[in-house]
Amino acid sequence: MNKRCNGVNMLGLKLRVDCPYFTTFREPTSTSLILSYHIPPYTTIRGMISNALGLPRDDLRVQEWFKIGMKPLNFEKCREMAKVLKLKGTGRSYQRTFPSSPMFREFLVEPSYEIFLVGEDERIKEVHSALLSPERPLYLGGSDDLVDVEVFEPVEVEEVEAEEVWSVVEGVHEGCVVEKVPYRFVRAGRTFGVEYRTVSIPIAYPAKGKIKAVEFENRYVVVL
Repeated sequence: MNKRCNGVNMLGLKLRVDCPYFTTFREPTSTSLILSYHIPPYTTIRGMISNALGLPRDDLRVQEWFKIGMKPLNFEKCREMAKVLKLKGTGRSYQRTFPSSPMFREFLVEPSYEIFLVGEDERIKEVHSALLSPERPLYLGGSDDLVDVEVFEPVEVEEVEAEEVWSVVEGVHEGCVVEKVPYRFVRAGRTFGVEYRTVSIPIAYPAKGKIKAVEFENRYVVVL
């Protein structure tokens, strides 16, 4: 039985995102190995939407517009040996030589995800319109990793306390892959820091427990 939570009705938008070949969501702390997250970081999803809206590179306004939920549908994680060119010096001046080294690189083969956005009516409608007719080509991961995006019609949603959820959940839960992923950028003077969230990706659905979620098509998903 699911319990309604007190709150204001909002709009929800569901997307299906398919990478037709392969992509990598690189863990920034990986060095000798280029490791990939299983899911796109929340910052990456916001970047794709900012691209659809045609926003400048450092425009972070969409961070305040909506919460994000996601459910991996399909992917296969593989590893290859790559020769990586490393930066030499500060990058402020031209360098004629580039040191390189071989290392293993993880990548996801034909990954696909359901993405859920929840926010105020005006913002969700604006994002919906932009994704149907994006200002710039959309990609997820590297700039060469173009995606197919299926956009559904916005629906009214309300927060509930669900006993079964069909999405990534926040925190550490049994029977899940646990990752600490970039959630949002934080301006620190002239530079930016990154806020991380620890999330659990269920190996089998649904994930069980009393969890705050929203309903999409008779299934409950967690949005952060």
